[in-house]
Amino acid sequence: MGRLSPGLLLAGLFLAGCAQTAPLSHTATLTQPDMRPDTLADAEELCALVRTDYAFYESRRNIWEAACADLPEKVGPVMNQAEQLQVLETLLDALHDPHASFGTNSGISPRLVPSGADYWLTGNQVVAVRQGSAAAQAGLKVGDRVIAINGRPLDEAMETRLQPKGVAYDAAQKAWALNAAAAGYRNEPRSVTVARMGGPDTLSLENYSVAEPQELVTADMLPGRIGYIRLNNSLGEDATVAAFDAAMDQLKGARAWILDLRDTPGGGNTDVAEPILGHFLGETTGYQRVLPMDEPAWVKQASPHGGWKAEGTVVVLVGRWTGSMGEGLAIGFDGARRGDVFGSDMARLAGGVEEYTLSHTGFPIRLPAYSLAHVYGTPRHEWTPPHQVTADNGDGPDLALQAALAWLGEFSM
Repeated sequence: MGRLSPGLLLAGLFLAGCAQTAPLSHTATLTQPDMRPDTLADAEELCALVRTDYAFYESRRNIWEAACADLPEKVGPVMNQAEQLQVLETLLDALHDPHASFGTNSGISPRLVPSGADYWLTGNQVVAVRQGSAAAQAGLKVGDRVIAINGRPLDEAMETRLQPKGVAYDAAQKAWALNAAAAGYRNEPRSVTVARMGGPDTLSLENYSVAEPQELVTADMLPGRIGYIRLNNSLGEDATVAAFDAAMDQLKGARAWILDLRDTPGGGNTDVAEPILGHFLGETTGYQRVLPMDEPAWVKQASPHGGWKAEGTVVVLVGRWTGSMGEGLAIGFDGARRGDVFGSDMARLAGGVEEYTLSHTGFPIRLPAYSLAHVYGTPRHEWTPPHQVTADNGDGPDLALQAALAWLGEFSM
């Protein structure tokens, strides 16, 4: 696969996009030696690793080589682990890839996107606000026009994440940097300033209590015998398979189904996702294309699961917080022709990740090492739901669910 062996991780490594990571110390002592040599060695190692193992290197070759050039001149004294990680995080920013991330953090680390974000921007316009988030509670609305992030004008906010400095940035880099800046840093108070009728309105995103669902899966029989199941960021939990099985049994007899994947920013794994899809299959079916860097492409299969097949029409709800394996499950339902997907563009996390450990710092890192695609060939991160509707409407009405219910009502006539 490349020059580092995947899988040599520190205990407690998180799934891509998850918020929980092992924190590092950021307090240097008087006797702390200069950690620059180890940091520089791992920066060079990361540069080489991306060249050999990163699935999207060719599309980012120029910007990555610019970031890796003259590293000894760019790395100053490093006195603690937080500063070590900061050097490597800044280097990794050059990839402008939210699916490439470290498996640890410090108090000065950037928050991850999408799991650490609670609103999404296209240009200066808010296109999604995460339900129940601090942004939703603060009053941020889909359609708001943002004029500052954390007190900085948008161009200045983007500059905090654009790397390397002194080069020209394309539209994709700027779009990534804008949403990364909106997620902010762990040590930085967050706010967003929007243009309102009465003038600029700065909304603080601090000191809000955000409730986390306690159940892996939420299930309910909606009027009209529509079985509704929502995954609560649980595609990486082995226990989700049994919880989903129980939810299906609870809703047995539903005439139609809604599978809500709008809260899956942390991704997950196929051992959980395939049994979920399998409940709705009558035979083994291809659901996702895998495109390794150095092997022929092949199609991932899912098999029937659960002892009985769920009949009836299926709607899958997705949005900006549908990430990684959540995206794979959405394109799987579409590719298997077993579900109609409603919502907005998803998190657009490209490829499938492998896990590595850098040799000198021991920091775990995850990089997309192979591409993934819809069975019909569209790269997963470029695929768009056929039924477009606002998926993440903050504290407003659930427009995607309303659209799904209306469509299912028409379908039954």
